[in-house]
Amino acid sequence: MFSKNKSAKSPEGVVILDYADLYNKVDLYNEIEEAFGSKSHCFGILLVKNLPEIYVEKRARLLRLASVFASLPEEIKEKTVNEQSYYKFGWSCGKEIFNNRKDTLKGSYYGNPKYDYPDATEEELREFPMYCHPNIWPNEDLPELKEAFKDLGCFIIEVGKLVARACDSFVLTKLPKAEPNYLERIIDESQTISARLLHYFPIQTIDNNDDSWCGWHTDHSSLTGLTASMFVDERDPSYPEIECPDNQAGLYIKNRSDKIIKVTIPKDCLAFQLGAAMQLASSDNLRATPHMVKAISSNTKSDIPINVIARNTFAVFMQPSLNEKVGDITFAEFGRKITKNTY
Repeated sequence: MFSKNKSAKSPEGVVILDYADLYNKVDLYNEIEEAFGSKSHCFGILLVKNLPEIYVEKRARLLRLASVFASLPEEIKEKTVNEQSYYKFGWSCGKEIFNNRKDTLKGSYYGNPKYDYPDATEEELREFPMYCHPNIWPNEDLPELKEAFKDLGCFIIEVGKLVARACDSFVLTKLPKAEPNYLERIIDESQTISARLLHYFPIQTIDNNDDSWCGWHTDHSSLTGLTASMFVDERDPSYPEIECPDNQAGLYIKNRSDKIIKVTIPKDCLAFQLGAAMQLASSDNLRATPHMVKAISSNTKSDIPINVIARNTFAVFMQPSLNEKVGDITFAEFGRKITKNTY
């Protein structure tokens, strides 16, 4: 089945795929090339619209909990901090190195959305705890976090598998000897998919560098799924979602011509971008996406004080199993180098 319509695009020019087209295996060669390809006009990101209606509720439920957890007393949050895994499970704040200093501008809750106890040997757990460690949940202090985190994470993985299938079809036209369903298979089989619930703290004092909330980087996963961010007024303990008062704050990417573009993800859509592992696996036919997050400017004029507005979002890093080859090394070796240089 082939897509008969010209590709839909966001105001910024981002390719928008319809969930039904992905589900029904419509041929999306042109759309995948424009989103993830290596040519100068390619963006590096795509959106998926018309998702099952339950998605909006799943997103709202989990992203609100980012503020709830971040507001808990430090001694409660500390119970979920795990140094052994390089802070890649449970709560992490002030552990990641950003702009040559510890990043205290955001906190993250990490977990595996599919498996609380990944199928890993004792040796793998010892050598690669950043991927194999059992999940850590605040069951006594915020029991609803576990279900909401895993529920949304698994939803994003299922949509990601549909995007992966379209990517596999594209790669096969470029590399006829490639495994036909490589990306879809590694996502489906992986025991070590990682998800990250992010809470960007309200601005107190901050520089106005472009990458003030999260610096330029590419993910080392194969495929990353992203929700729309949620801005909340933290004066209200119900954490109501509000519109961002600064239209320059948020996610930015670099396209293949190194042009910097702000990307807006609608609340009822998911975004997907490629990571370095898939770039290697596709022999550069699909390219990883450099991206960063710009904070709300301290000069922003708003009816709501800037120092009470937080940003919450959720990312799912779909990546191979530890022993899967990425280029000439395994994914475990590939990822360990990156993790140890970051934490």
